[in-house]
Amino acid sequence: MKTKIFYIIVFLLILGILISQLKVIPSWENVQTVLLVSVFIGALIIGLLFLFQLWKTNYKKHKKIIKTVLLVVIFSITLFFAMSLSSIFQPEYIKTIKQDNNRYYIYNESCFPPDSECECDTYGSLIYIKNKYLPIMHLVVKTNFYVGSVQVNNGELIVKASDICSKDFGKTKRILLK
Repeated sequence: MKTKIFYIIVFLLILGILISQLKVIPSWENVQTVLLVSVFIGALIIGLLFLFQLWKTNYKKHKKIIKTVLLVVIFSITLFFAMSLSSIFQPEYIKTIKQDNNRYYIYNESCFPPDSECECDTYGSLIYIKNKYLPIMHLVVKTNFYVGSVQVNNGELIVKASDICSKDFGKTKRILLK
């Protein structure tokens, strides 16, 4: 019984990590957050029930059990907050473009706060395409400029730079779509 509960906890933690790594469409981000919090709270509750069950059966090992309880609680809370903090560094959603029965989602990656939008070398845009059946996205292209417009012509994605950064005027990127 005890080992089955342990495997359930491990499964829930792995499921939570997998859910957090999915790139979902913007309208499903709240659903992803609720699922993630539910999975981690479920793992925490089942873990505590598991440890209380150990407490009842092993009266002589209370100090070890208390250390284990603290370790599980601290580990779960730390993992949850670390995954929450990683969302701070996520790219900013800009807009959705629908062309040829496909939806393209544009995200901007900007510079870290002391720099302005165009001062660093790491700014740019990410363009994702929605999966046909699921609310998840796949990366199509990463550009080294902010995207202004997106067009699809003859199976080719044409991405033009926006006018946010003066050094990017006229930049264009062409990608063959499969």
